Order: sequence, then C-alpha cells, then structure tokens
Amino acid sequence: MTVTSPTHIISRMYESLLFDMSYDLHERYAHLLTSALHRLEINGGHKEDVKVILNHLIEEMRNRSKEIYPLSYHEYGLAVAFKSYLNQVEKRYGVNIEFPTYYKLNEVMPHKSVLVFRLLQTTLKLILEYSETDAVEIEVDQNGILFKYKSYIETFPLEQKDLLELLQKDLGIEMEFVRRKDRIEWRWFEAQLVKGEKR
Repeated sequence: MTVTSPTHIISRMYESLLFDMSYDLHERYAHLLTSALHRLEINGGHKEDVKVILNHLIEEMRNRSKEIYPLSYHEYGLAVAFKSYLNQVEKRYGVNIEFPTYYKLNEVMPHKSVLVFRLLQTTLKLILEYSETDAVEIEVDQNGILFKYKSYIETFPLEQKDLLELLQKDLGIEMEFVRRKDRIEWRWFEAQLVKGEKR
C-alpha cells in the first residue's frame, strides 16, 4: 500500500478524526465532568453551577457529533446538513461564515453520497486551519459552490490535498482555485461544465 493509495488516504482521514475525537473526550469532556463532580463534592455543590456545566457539555457533545458525521444529511439532504455544520464551525473557530444561498446547494451538488459533504467539510477545514482568515463567504450559483476569503497562504498539507483529490475523482467534480490580490476564490463545480461557460 503506497502513501498515495486510496486506502492509505482514507485511513489517514479516519485516524485524524479519531485523534481529534480522542482529544476532545480526554481534554474537554472529561475535564468538564470532573469539574461538575468536584462542585458536587464541595458541600453538595450548587445545583445551578453543575447544571450549567452539564448543559454546556451536552451541547458540546452534540455539536462534535455533527462534525464527525452529519446525521441530518440522510433525513434533510446536503444543504441542511452543511448549514448545520457551518453553525457549529462558527462557534468552534470563532469565525464569521456567510452562506445566504445554502438552500440552492442540493441543485448544484445533486450527488446521492455523503462524500460530497466530506469534500465541502474538508475544504472549509483547510481554509480555517491554514489560511489565517476570520471570515468566509460561501455562494452557490449556476456553476457550483464558491468559497471566498482573505489570505496570502495557498499551501495545504499534502495529505489533505490527497484526500481532496480522491474525493474529487470519486465524485466526478472539478476545482478552480483563483487568487485576486489578497482574496482567494475556491470553487467546486460539476465536471461537465466548461470553465467560463454559463449553464
């Protein structure tokens, strides 16, 4: 199995997800529960303090679960699932994400596969973790979905590029990455579209 084989790429993706989840379980959720337990042990604790901690923990776990797997995708489709994911991402990273045309996403990305969610999720994760930006604009038009943000950084880890290329090939869609001064426009669109041609 080579380092660029599909099996290896997917394996790395899952290892990364498992690492992140393990970290959250140990460093975030366990610490919150320990804090709640400590408050209970101190003279019975204050119910309201413990309630606040537990409610926060429940919300954190629900938000994290939506990042790991979009359960709403199967019931409501890509548009709702990705918009829900964006709401969690805004809280997690402290960024502003504008996506007023999210409801059109199912029209330009009609794939019946959760892989298209993974493609968009990976795209946004790369932007937020490696581009040093605090705001992202997302648009859906007749030619696909467009991510716009300010950044002077264009390079991403090789393993993430490999994952994107694998998802892109499997879904049969194309990518366009354009810099306009300090702004980057990153578009995904259907493979049958010719660049620059309108539907």
